[in-house]
Amino acid sequence: MNTFQLTCFLTVAETLSFAKAAKLLNVTQPAVTHQIHSLEEELNAQLFKRTTRSVEITQEGLIFLNDAKNVLSIITLAKKRFEDPVVDERQFFSIGCHSSNELRLLPGILCQMADACPNLYPIFQIVPFQHLYQLLAEGAVDAVIAFQERGEKKDTGIYKEIAKVSVVGVLPAGHPLAEKESLDGDDLRTQKLILMEPQRCPDSLNTVQHELTTGRAVSDLFLCGSADVCTTLAKAGFGIAVQPDFPSLRDPALAYIPIKDVERLSYGVYYRSVTGKPLLKLFLQSCKDNFPVRPEKEING
Repeated sequence: MNTFQLTCFLTVAETLSFAKAAKLLNVTQPAVTHQIHSLEEELNAQLFKRTTRSVEITQEGLIFLNDAKNVLSIITLAKKRFEDPVVDERQFFSIGCHSSNELRLLPGILCQMADACPNLYPIFQIVPFQHLYQLLAEGAVDAVIAFQERGEKKDTGIYKEIAKVSVVGVLPAGHPLAEKESLDGDDLRTQKLILMEPQRCPDSLNTVQHELTTGRAVSDLFLCGSADVCTTLAKAGFGIAVQPDFPSLRDPALAYIPIKDVERLSYGVYYRSVTGKPLLKLFLQSCKDNFPVRPEKEING
């Protein structure tokens, strides 16, 4: 299949005449006929019904029509791009995170970056936990936003904290416990718990979940694949969802009550090095400006 075959097909489809198509293309009618026959053989489909008096496009021809237009358009644009090359001024910056929910933390950060860098072109990688740090090590992402990993991990790079995040119980705003200032163990034992699946959960939250579920029956627990699923079940009244609390992401129909005796979790950015990476420096500064807690430390990983 080549561009001339596609051009012949589209011209015949438009004119419904091999003679008119040949005239428009400035070739002989047998040449057009040959190209159409070759295309039909390659596709194993009849594209036109032809009699001595008329040409009619077949159902197969109609189906192929849009494909032919799209293919020819792509090829034409590609040729034009190389005939008249334009300098690509986009400045790519790749951000990795573990869930789509975390993307909702980024608009303010990206807005500040875009003000300073009009050609900014953000790219997002949403990847399960440990594989994301492999992408960071390979340079496939510039930064990873995540909760701090517990213990020593290979290839996690440098960690810069940008916020301390409380762990809360999420429940309907009209729930009897919604008026409490905090939830203790007794409060939690009166309700079923809605938790993240361990393999989809950051280490720090996993530790909290394990402590809260000790001694609880399996029937008292809902294990979910995402934070959105957890909050959906909480909103429906299935129990209390144990979640990190980002106030800007709160649902007004839900109450977010701190859980007693649970340490706040460290949330921040993993990266390799800022040397020679002005966009990474800009990203770190924008993160600092858009989170309420000042970074407390920087850890080499």
